[in-house]
Amino acid sequence: MRISQIRNYLATISPERSILILGPPGIGKSESVRDFAVEEAERMGLKFFMYDDTADIGEDAYVYVDLRLTEMEPSDLIGIPRDADGYVAYKPLRWAAVLAHAKAGMLFLDELTNISRPDLLAATYKIVLDRRVGFIKLPPSIRIIAAGNRPEESAVANLLPSPLVSRFHVVFVEPPSVSEWVEYMQTRYPEYDRRIAAYLNRFPEDFIRLPGEGETLSPYPVPRTWTWLANELPVTPDEYVEAKCIGYLGPEVGSRLSAFLRIQVDDPEELLNNPAKFTKYDLDKKWLAISLLATYARAAYTKRFEDFVRFLNIVAEESLEFVSVFYTLVPYELKAFTVKTLSDQNLLRKHEVAKLQRTLMKISSTLLNIKPI
Repeated sequence: MRISQIRNYLATISPERSILILGPPGIGKSESVRDFAVEEAERMGLKFFMYDDTADIGEDAYVYVDLRLTEMEPSDLIGIPRDADGYVAYKPLRWAAVLAHAKAGMLFLDELTNISRPDLLAATYKIVLDRRVGFIKLPPSIRIIAAGNRPEESAVANLLPSPLVSRFHVVFVEPPSVSEWVEYMQTRYPEYDRRIAAYLNRFPEDFIRLPGEGETLSPYPVPRTWTWLANELPVTPDEYVEAKCIGYLGPEVGSRLSAFLRIQVDDPEELLNNPAKFTKYDLDKKWLAISLLATYARAAYTKRFEDFVRFLNIVAEESLEFVSVFYTLVPYELKAFTVKTLSDQNLLRKHEVAKLQRTLMKISSTLLNIKPI
């Protein structure tokens, strides 16, 4: 299953069924689970509340508790033993008591497969098997979702006991494609550096490169690190760009990206004035120029509408691939406007990129009738 599908899929599973999500590190498992919890709270008419030990929780709250199991001790999951009139009693955990009294919520157990301590795994087993945290029973309205990696995806991941796995509904998720990541960035972080999207379309093999060894001091590229980098580059001075790229992606991919970003192309206004210059660029320059034009479109698309049409026509004569890339990278609020332009110029009928055509079919006829200002 694609990571982009996970939120809709989780909604089809009963809250009483424990779920284990397995997939490579850094692809968005934790964020997808949290986003699903936010959406579920909204559907239920409840206020989403991300638990911490300091805040008061209202009556109409959907409580989300996020536990990194590799940071836990067994007492963090079963309570702390205390003397009580000559007997030993476990002092209950506040987060468990809050979940027990919430109208709905979720307990998210992250990094389950990275646990190496048998006593911690046993405490987790009790939560999943009995839906109990110590002696506190979790109600049916509280979801239990865990996440982890398979051993072939992470050198620190472990197999789990079969009785524990049998208590889960297991979901295997695959990383997002480059196009899915770009769509995510367009909607979640519209100010991101679109040159990153151009690079990944040019070199998709660099999108995910997991380390082969269990221990390393070198970072590596996964969707998470690309997201961090793409959001920081717009405010990063030029002299720090290479260090920033290497710091998030590692020496090999980071150096290659920083070299790509140093490529000199004409500014977007000059390309709109003289679109024939685009046809004389080498392939790397074309990818970079398209990303810069897509960024420029936010401020100039309606003002220079005819120039964009002329540019797209010239680009289409040479390569329809770059028309698709422009559509993919253009700011989200201008996509329908771009569709209208491409339709009017009969470019879509020639277009062979399947994703673009599937996207177009989902856009309503109302949006297709948008007129230039």
